[in-house]
Amino acid sequence: MSGKTEKLRDLVMKIGASTKVVEKQATRHGSLRGSSEIEHALLGVVREMIKQYTIQTKLSPEQLASVVRLFYKGLSDTEIAERLGDRALNKTVSRARIKLHLFRDTDLKPPFDKEEFLRISDAGKSVKEMAEALRVAPSTISEYRNIFDSQRASERDGYTKRFQEILSDQDVSERMVTSHSEDGLSDTIDTDYEAAEA
Repeated sequence: MSGKTEKLRDLVMKIGASTKVVEKQATRHGSLRGSSEIEHALLGVVREMIKQYTIQTKLSPEQLASVVRLFYKGLSDTEIAERLGDRALNKTVSRARIKLHLFRDTDLKPPFDKEEFLRISDAGKSVKEMAEALRVAPSTISEYRNIFDSQRASERDGYTKRFQEILSDQDVSERMVTSHSEDGLSDTIDTDYEAAEA
């Protein structure tokens, strides 16, 4: 009888120790993944970009921070616009996204030769001259000039890396704590309980 009592006491001690570890991680997890802290960090980077590139858009800085977060969640521009409360903002979201150095594969596939575009653009040709040379509308030239200028700035200034670090830290924290809370403690309890029963 005393042997079973000792095993039960050991089991309770082990479970108690494991519970304390999980609780500590859960507290740290809560502070890391809190939406207010993530939004604050994203907003700080967004405000830097607005100032550096003189970004003009009808979206507020807070909405732009949401664009960043939702883009990395895999939402389309239309879906992001819907989350912002107005599906009609999809074009606005698309233009703002480009200014924030967030690109989709389709953004970087123009209906003309990119190298030729860059060559005549660097030569100082006007939008009209470029449109005639590449046989596209002037509005298309303006659109892709903005895209390629943003792409160059992205490679130079590293803002997207900062976005990814903010959001990946949250993702890692969430996965780590989920793993500990769902697997670690239950494994400890199951193993120790089986040992006590044996």
